[in-house]
Amino acid sequence: MWARLLLCLLCLASTGGHAEPVLKKVLDGDTVIISDQGITYRLRLLDIDAPESQQAYGKQAKRSLMALCSGKIAVQTSGSDRYGRTLGHLRCNDIDASQYQVAQGMAWFNSRYSSRAELAPLQQQAQQQALGLWQQSDPTPPWVWRKHFGQHYQQRE
Repeated sequence: MWARLLLCLLCLASTGGHAEPVLKKVLDGDTVIISDQGITYRLRLLDIDAPESQQAYGKQAKRSLMALCSGKIAVQTSGSDRYGRTLGHLRCNDIDASQYQVAQGMAWFNSRYSSRAELAPLQQQAQQQALGLWQQSDPTPPWVWRKHFGQHYQQRE
C-alpha cells in the first residue's frame, strides 16, 4: 500500500499536479477536440480561417494540422463562439498552430477578427511561394464558401 501511495505522489509531482491536455481529434484545419482534466471540448483556433473539409484544400489543411500536433500540445482558451466552440490558441510541439497553418498556406489570416499583425507577412510569403491553397489562381475564402452553402454546414460533426 505504501508503495502504491508513493508511486501516486511521484506521478503527481512529475506532472505538476495535473495532466496535460490531449488532442483527441482534428476536425478541420482550424478546429480540434481537446480533452483536458476530464473535460472534452471543441477548440476553434483564433486568428485564422482554414478551408472547410468539403472545400478545396480542406483535407490538406486538416492533414497539416494533424501532422503538426502529433506530440505535446498546450492550449490557451479565450471564451467561446456562437456555435459553442471554445476559442483559443494551440501550440503543438512548441509551435503556434495558427502561425504554422498560415505559413504553410493552409489557412487565411483572419484580419477581421485578429490583431496579430505578424500573421499578415506569413500569409503574403505563402502567397508569393504558391504554398498550399495559394496554388489556386483565385482561392475561395472559407467565409465566402460558408455564406454560399449556408449555416447548416457549421453544425456538422
